[in-house]
Amino acid sequence: MTAPLIYRVMAHRVRLLVRDWPGDQPPVLFLHHITANSIEALRLARLLDGRRRLIAPDLRGRGGSDMPFGEYGLNAHYLELTDALDRLNISQCAVVGHSFGAMLGVLLAAKQPERVGRLILIDGGAPPNPTELQALNTYYDTMPYRYPSLEAYVDRYRDHPLYQPYTEELEALLRSNLRRQPDGSYIRQMARYVLDAERTAAAVAQWMRLPELYPQVRCPVLILRAGMGIFSPTDPVLTDDTLALMQAGMPQAEVLTVPEAGHTTIVTMPHAERDAAILRFLGVSDDRPD
Repeated sequence: MTAPLIYRVMAHRVRLLVRDWPGDQPPVLFLHHITANSIEALRLARLLDGRRRLIAPDLRGRGGSDMPFGEYGLNAHYLELTDALDRLNISQCAVVGHSFGAMLGVLLAAKQPERVGRLILIDGGAPPNPTELQALNTYYDTMPYRYPSLEAYVDRYRDHPLYQPYTEELEALLRSNLRRQPDGSYIRQMARYVLDAERTAAAVAQWMRLPELYPQVRCPVLILRAGMGIFSPTDPVLTDDTLALMQAGMPQAEVLTVPEAGHTTIVTMPHAERDAAILRFLGVSDDRPD
């Protein structure tokens, strides 16, 4: 696979690290989930390699981007992403967002319909139901931030049923979540204050208003739904009721469910039907031998 260019772009007073894989235009913008970074784009980069340019930024507070104190939430990310796209002279692109990144993708497509030509929402882009929101808050409030070793962290996922198949892309993402400390221990790349700032009452209220934006999304939409959830095989993030809400507001949306995928592995696993759907939706030829 072609290695990406890695650079930083100043966007609305914040420096964002960007991974930029070369390919044909118009480019594809990938937006990662709430605690991830641009490494999450590796499987998509492998699929689009040499076919379509792929741009994947680390959102503010993640990876190699600035981690300032202050405002977070969808609107803050929106301002930075639009500024970054302006600075990169990108007038039109397709947007692929996973989970939190899918919420941000909805906001971009609704507010900049002339810029977003196609939108792929991967297991996200809708308000969480109350049960899911409570489970997420409990998880994030109790999530460990320090580990004795990198392997101690990675091994938590290696045999976990919701993280199968365990791929090299998944392992790369997991390893990118931590950084080594002088004492040999590891802490999370994403500081706790960033995660807390993303989940204030005001920030969550923005999530809950996403359905108001659906009618403003004019471009074609592809929703990729995982058959399993974040915490349980039987609790998908996009329930049937949630999917109905999304399709009521975006009747042009196509849906593909990947029954064997979990919330994370729908991005990192090999899956021929998902890949074919993405290539067809983006108008990319599938004539390259694997």
